[in-house]
Amino acid sequence: MARSRRQLSPLYFIADVDTARRLEVDLVDAVREFVRAGGRMVSLRCSGGDDRYLVDAGIELAGLLTSVRGHFLVHRRVDIAILSGADGVHLPSKGLSPSEVRNLVGGSVVLGRSCHDRDEIARCSGGRCTFATLGPCFESVSKPGYGPGISLDEFAEISADAEVDVYALGGVLPENLFEVIDAGAAGVAVVGGILGADSPFDATRAYIDALSAA
Repeated sequence: MARSRRQLSPLYFIADVDTARRLEVDLVDAVREFVRAGGRMVSLRCSGGDDRYLVDAGIELAGLLTSVRGHFLVHRRVDIAILSGADGVHLPSKGLSPSEVRNLVGGSVVLGRSCHDRDEIARCSGGRCTFATLGPCFESVSKPGYGPGISLDEFAEISADAEVDVYALGGVLPENLFEVIDAGAAGVAVVGGILGADSPFDATRAYIDALSAA
């Protein structure tokens, strides 16, 4: 697995296989457009599916992000991350601990973790994780009916005490991301806002411009 000390991008695209299939979007093409527009941090996520596809897609996406000195992660699947040459792994809130994963892949890889409350964020501290996502902050685009689960006031309190960078997740769009940045988010994690857009390139540019202005 690749080792990286490069600074993480504030725009994190979670390239979700299930969402792409539901929307009939070519996932790899969407990531290409994200990168072409200036995106530099991607995670490949799939709840199940074909391991051969995940490895092949992972290798292609890892190469794409490496070519622009970005970061490529794989959600949950440490084995796919290793085989694809990813920069790191994004862990679920329950499952293998960050310490267990670091013992498997080494101490310098990027480790993210999905969190939903203060206690889960606290378990990322002490160098266990590089960053965490926290949410849902708004009504989810990729999971209709899911969220919001955390208020902006709660987000601000939790992120202020966190020892890791906290990325806001869930329904974050270019027009509302300033709210989570004002609440202390180090960045935003996006699924449907890019995969569900008519143009992933234009959507990415809108996020980048909004982050620059926030």
